[in-house]
Amino acid sequence: MGAGAVGQPALNRFFSLHYLLPFVIAALVIVHIWAFHTTGNNNPTGVEVRRGSKEEAEKDTLPFWPYFVIKDLFALAVILTVFVAIVGFMPNFLGHPDNYIEANALATPAHIVPEWYFLPFYAILRAFDNTVWVVIFAEWISFGIIDAKFFGVLAMFGAIIVMALVPWLDTSSTRSGRYRPMFKWWFAVLCVDFIVLMWAGAMPAEGIYPIIALIGATYWFAYFLVILPLLGVIEKPTTPPATIEDDFNAHYGQSAASADAAASSAE
Repeated sequence: MGAGAVGQPALNRFFSLHYLLPFVIAALVIVHIWAFHTTGNNNPTGVEVRRGSKEEAEKDTLPFWPYFVIKDLFALAVILTVFVAIVGFMPNFLGHPDNYIEANALATPAHIVPEWYFLPFYAILRAFDNTVWVVIFAEWISFGIIDAKFFGVLAMFGAIIVMALVPWLDTSSTRSGRYRPMFKWWFAVLCVDFIVLMWAGAMPAEGIYPIIALIGATYWFAYFLVILPLLGVIEKPTTPPATIEDDFNAHYGQSAASADAAASSAE
């Protein structure tokens, strides 16, 4: 059944989890490809593709080859270039010095941090200690079952789950953020908040860092659970285009027409 400390049963379960996750990811890739070919790719306008006729649909869409293939190959080349540069020339750049300390079951390193992409959620995990009023309230109503450690775990996983709930939390009828001026500002603050949480998660859990992490965690949950639903009610977005073709013509119509004319004259 395992125990309070990490032992062989816990290691066996984590090994099984790491073994099964690649198959889950492969299944999600298959579902993603199916959804992509069924509903098509999204677009900056947030406007649905016209389904009236083949000619109208072609004006609102791009073929998979060569546009999306070349775009994805370019992104893959950039990622692999950075990957090879880090692995081949600076393998310790994203590591931590404590990784080279010999393992000792009787001594825990003073400051252990996860990988950088886990740092924001690690900061949220540490932000809720037994001095935060919401933790005190949760422990009181649960008769001591939800203590600070348990609440921190719930907050960490909750910070991940709320991102999956965005399609239901966003109540705006306008799908694209391009036409939502208030949404742009709040989302920009969320991006800054993510970076601040990442920095706070890499710092020791002492001094002002837990306070900064708590403020960042508060805004994280407030954005998804309060701000995003309210924006759909109080925000007045600008008028989106009627079709994707109209948006394209508004931005590139004249230059595209000039290019077509030049190509025709060259022929």
